[in-house]
Amino acid sequence: MKQKNRSVLLAAAMLVLFGNGCGDSDLAAGSTKIYYTAIESGDYYEGWASRLEEQASAQGASFAAGYAENSVETQDAQIKEAVADGYDVLLCGLVSPDTVTEIKAAAGGTPMVFINNAPADSALEKDKYVYVASDEFMAGQYQAEYILQRFGQKDEINVAILKGPKDASGAVGRTKGLKQTLKASGKKINYVFEDNAGWSTEKAQDLMAMFLKTGQPVDCVAANNDDMALGARAAFEQAGVNADSVLFLGVDASAGGCQAIAEGRMDFTVFQPTDSQISFAVKAAKRLADGQSIAGLEGASEDGKYILVPFEKVDSSNVAQYK
Repeated sequence: MKQKNRSVLLAAAMLVLFGNGCGDSDLAAGSTKIYYTAIESGDYYEGWASRLEEQASAQGASFAAGYAENSVETQDAQIKEAVADGYDVLLCGLVSPDTVTEIKAAAGGTPMVFINNAPADSALEKDKYVYVASDEFMAGQYQAEYILQRFGQKDEINVAILKGPKDASGAVGRTKGLKQTLKASGKKINYVFEDNAGWSTEKAQDLMAMFLKTGQPVDCVAANNDDMALGARAAFEQAGVNADSVLFLGVDASAGGCQAIAEGRMDFTVFQPTDSQISFAVKAAKRLADGQSIAGLEGASEDGKYILVPFEKVDSSNVAQYK
């Protein structure tokens, strides 16, 4: 997303915040009041909000959501207003992990369930500040394992990486899992290209088009999400470069990604169980609001800081199950 003037964003957000109440959607009834501050508006996070609302309603809680539009100041203001309005627990997609101390201060002791973007482990606290997601490292590890399986006879592999936003926990974790697993193989791994494409198909296509002009050999393109993998494939096609021997790997098992695998235009992705993440986020929120522990919930860590939902591998052999 392009950088925007923070003061303009804040003014607009405050108008929405105080003109229409704390959220963009409210449910009237429910003993537990849950507020979600999302990173930004748009199909992805509005989709999260809609599904969180459904889960909250099913679990007897009221729900409201607001969109920070990538503004730390807006997110801070949203949280303060939610606390003032008596919300019992907060769901937070951090605009930046670096702001977690400020965000916790704004919450004034209200428990928080972090989703979408992970804070540092040191910022989490047992049964008060918890993170619900899948283990991003595993997504990168699964990509690497697929690469190593397909290129088992090669001693040297040329890898291009397309990453999400620089500070996004998903981008960091997935890239780390990929690189560490490839390194452990003992093969010579040449990273012929690596850049941040911000989850964008268009940006990934532009970056890959520039790389292709160098004429360097590449065996696989490992992208932190499906959209960027599809952008990379489009760059090959537009440039008229034969991609038959190149692997294209993504994460998310999106509809477009799965369709591309079925058509043979993409090779591998990792299913992110968003529905399960959303369900457990609401379950955790209700428990924290009631002063209870997340212990006993599936995927809950022993230290009471995390609920991790497993990723699933997707390739041509099982993609029909995910379409």
